Amino acid sequence: MSAEKGALQRGRKRVKIAVIIPHFPPHIGGGEQLFLAVCQSLVQRGHQVCVVTSNSGGVTGIRQMDGFEVRYCPWRMLFGQPVLRIRDIREVLAWCDVVHTSIYSTALRTILAARQAKKPCVVTFHEVMGPKWRLFEPNLIRSTGFICYEWLLLQFAGNVHAVSRATERDYRRFCRRPGRVFMIPNFLEFPEKAALMSAGPGFREVFSLQDGEKGILYFSRPAAIKGVFVLLEAVRLVQDQLRNGRARLCMLLSAAPEKGRKQVEAFVEREGLSDIVRIRNSLPRNQQLRVVSEADLCVIPSVTEGFGFAAVEACHYGRPVICSDAGALPEVVSGRVRFFRNGDAANLAEQLGTFLREGPEGFLMIPAKHFDRDPSIDAYVRMYETLVNSERI
Repeated sequence: MSAEKGALQRGRKRVKIAVIIPHFPPHIGGGEQLFLAVCQSLVQRGHQVCVVTSNSGGVTGIRQMDGFEVRYCPWRMLFGQPVLRIRDIREVLAWCDVVHTSIYSTALRTILAARQAKKPCVVTFHEVMGPKWRLFEPNLIRSTGFICYEWLLLQFAGNVHAVSRATERDYRRFCRRPGRVFMIPNFLEFPEKAALMSAGPGFREVFSLQDGEKGILYFSRPAAIKGVFVLLEAVRLVQDQLRNGRARLCMLLSAAPEKGRKQVEAFVEREGLSDIVRIRNSLPRNQQLRVVSEADLCVIPSVTEGFGFAAVEACHYGRPVICSDAGALPEVVSGRVRFFRNGDAANLAEQLGTFLREGPEGFLMIPAKHFDRDPSIDAYVRMYETLVNSERI
């Protein structure tokens, strides 16, 4: 081991980290916000970071952000994902000590380029889909292609960062010769109450709820993977109970995927649910968190979930939660919780009916769980140090 690496192991050297990922803020998304917070924290601890990403957030060129450099590149899109150009990462590969990439579209080329540059590389898997691709891609050829690509990626990813035990389990099941796994959970930070309350109108105002009306909140993408159509079918089944109980399904939906948004709106119209389903656009984070904090009930119906940011947010604010038993959700939820069988709209309808009759009194009480920044960043730093000091690349 070189003297420089020995110094790093003793904690006296700072690490130079190349983060090569498909999207980065101002692109909006939970994974993007996570990587932003990780980069900010690493720089605050004295490490050096350079991010190379696509211009999907509407920015092209080199920008300075909170003490680190971000290179926004005009990568072409394929299947809705940016395709990395090797020439855009050569300089940063020569500069760095360790490379950090993530699924899906940047991972394979980054792994191969890092090997050629003789730099250790770790891949963040927010979720391992495997055969679950067939649940969301009806075209057999495309779903098979996605499964094969993910399997190939797993074979090349010698070092894996899993964001939950569920993701780690799926990785080990799907990858027959798994590599080294670093399980580091995601972390969330929440604004002070004053910032929350001043962010904008609250739950009842946003959804125009009248006195005596209950609001059941869904806040996520209008995508099948998030279980939105399972939820809508459950609401169809209990629509009379919702009307009699003066309860409304309140949906904060992002504009994308556009097809999913249109399908949600068409379902509501076709099934005659417009009087009990209220749809609004996603809100800035602080205002959205205020809305979450005031909901009567939050529903997290995800069909698969690598971590579950929405579930953690709802539980942080002490909201009663009904969620599926998919993926990492049982791992991250706490407080007053009821589970329903994953993908089972009738079972979800039963849980909603019980809530309407009894309120949250019969919910499970799960001890509080915390997903804080400092322990996670400590684990990131240990991961980078292990990779830089390891003989395995």
